Amino acid sequence: MKKRNGLIFASVLVVVFYVLACSMKFGEDSVLSAASFVYAGVFLAVIVLLLTGALADWVVVLGASSLMILTDAVFRKVGIMTEPVFTMPGLFGAFSGSTVWLVIMVFALSAGIGKSGLLNRIAIAILSVFPPTYTGAVVAMMCTGTVLSPLIPSVNAKVNILIPFATSTTEEMGIKPRSKGALGLFTACYLPAYLGGNAFLTGSVYVSVICGFITSYAAALGVEGASFNFVSWLVAASVWFVVLLAGTFLFCAVLCRPAEKVEFSKTFFKDRLKEMGAMRRDEKIAAAVLVIALLLWSTSSFHGMDTAMIGWAAICVMCATGLLAPSDFNTKIPWSLVVFIGSLLGMANYMSTLGWSDAIAGVLGPILAPLVASPWIFVPFICIFTYLLRFLIIEQNTALVVVMAIFGGLMHAAGMNLYVIIFTEFMSSMCWTVPYMNPFAMATLGVAGGKYVTFPEMRRASILYMAINLVGCTASIPLWYALGFLH
Repeated sequence: MKKRNGLIFASVLVVVFYVLACSMKFGEDSVLSAASFVYAGVFLAVIVLLLTGALADWVVVLGASSLMILTDAVFRKVGIMTEPVFTMPGLFGAFSGSTVWLVIMVFALSAGIGKSGLLNRIAIAILSVFPPTYTGAVVAMMCTGTVLSPLIPSVNAKVNILIPFATSTTEEMGIKPRSKGALGLFTACYLPAYLGGNAFLTGSVYVSVICGFITSYAAALGVEGASFNFVSWLVAASVWFVVLLAGTFLFCAVLCRPAEKVEFSKTFFKDRLKEMGAMRRDEKIAAAVLVIALLLWSTSSFHGMDTAMIGWAAICVMCATGLLAPSDFNTKIPWSLVVFIGSLLGMANYMSTLGWSDAIAGVLGPILAPLVASPWIFVPFICIFTYLLRFLIIEQNTALVVVMAIFGGLMHAAGMNLYVIIFTEFMSSMCWTVPYMNPFAMATLGVAGGKYVTFPEMRRASILYMAINLVGCTASIPLWYALGFLH
C-alpha cells in the first residue's frame, strides 16, 4: 500500500507541476522558467518515490532523467520551451566525468584485493601483536580497522573481515551476550573500519561521492569548489578522524569495560596466523600492487598523476596476473549503485541552473541568516538537522541533495566552501538510529552472528557516533579556517 500510494502521489506531483509549467507566464527577468517547474515536479516525485521505496533507487533517478529529456523534446515541439534544457550531456554527463569512474575503480580494486586474502592476513597479524586483555583487544580492533582504512576502499570488505574477529574474541574471553563488554569490542571494530575510512581518499567509496558532489555543485552554483589528493583530504579530515578514534576508545575501553577481569589466550591469534601458512601468490601480487598504488596516491601532489587512473592501472595489473577475473568485473561491482550515483549527480546540477537555488535562497535567506552567519552555529546545526532528516529520508545521497537544495545557495555569501557543508552533512548521514536508516548496519549484525550484539545495543553505538561526529565536525572549524574553507 505504501509503495502504491508513493507512485500515485509522485504522479500527481509531476502532473501538477507540468500544468504550472504550461500555464504560467514567465517574464524575461524571472528567475524561474517552465523548465524550472518541470524539474521541480520531477525532483519532488523522486524524493517521494525514494522515501516510499516504490521503485529501486536507480530506476527512480534513471527514469526521472529520461522523463525530463523526453519532456524537453515535447515542450520544445509545442512551443512551451524554446531552447534545449534537459539534455543527455546535462543529465548524464557525470558518466563521462571522473567521479563515476572513481567509484567503479573503488569497487573493482576492492574486489581484487579482497579476493586475494591479503586483508585477512594483515588483520590477524596486527591482532596477534597486542596483549590478551580487554583493553588490549579494544586497541587491537581499533588499530586493525585504522590500518586497513586507507588500504581498501570497500567498507563492506573491511567490516566483513573484522567483525567476525570481534565476535570470536568476545566468545574466547567469556564475555556475556548483549553486555557492555560485547558492545565495546564490537564498536571498537565497527567504527574505525566503517567510518574511519572516510578520513582517507582511498578509504571509502563515500569519499569519491563527496568529491563528486563538491565538483558538481561548484560548477552548478558558479562558486569555488575544492580538489583533493591523498594528503590534502587526510589533512582536511584529520581533526574529525582524531575525535572519532579518541571517542571510540573512551567509550569502548572505559565505559564498556567489563567489571570482571577477562582475557583471551596469548596464542589465540598467533595460532590462526600459523594456520594460514606462507603468503600465497595472489597475496604477494595484491601486496605489491597495493604498496605501489599507495605510494603513488600519497605522492600525487608531486607527480601529478590522477588518483582514479592510478587505481585503474592497478586493476589492469590484477587482471593481467589473474587476480581479478573478467567475471569479477561483471559481478563484484554494484552497477545499479553506479547508475544511481551518476544519474543523481546530473539531476543535482539543475537545481542551481534552473534558478531554484537562488529562489530558495531569496526566500529562506533572511530566515536562515542567523544560522549561516557563523560556522560555529551552522556546522552543529547541519549535524543535528541531518540526524533528524534521516528519519524521513532513507538514502544518504538523497538527503544530501535535499540539504543542498535548502542551504547550497547560501554558502558563497556566508564565506563557506562547499566542502564544509557536504562533508559535514555526509558524515552526519551515516548514523543508524533506527534499522531502516542504514541497511549496511543491519547486514553487519548478520555478519556478527546476532548473539553478542543485537540492534538495541548497536543503537547505542549510533548515538555514540552522532555525539562524536558533532564534536569532530565542530572541532574541525579552526582547521577549516586555516585551510581556507571558511572565511
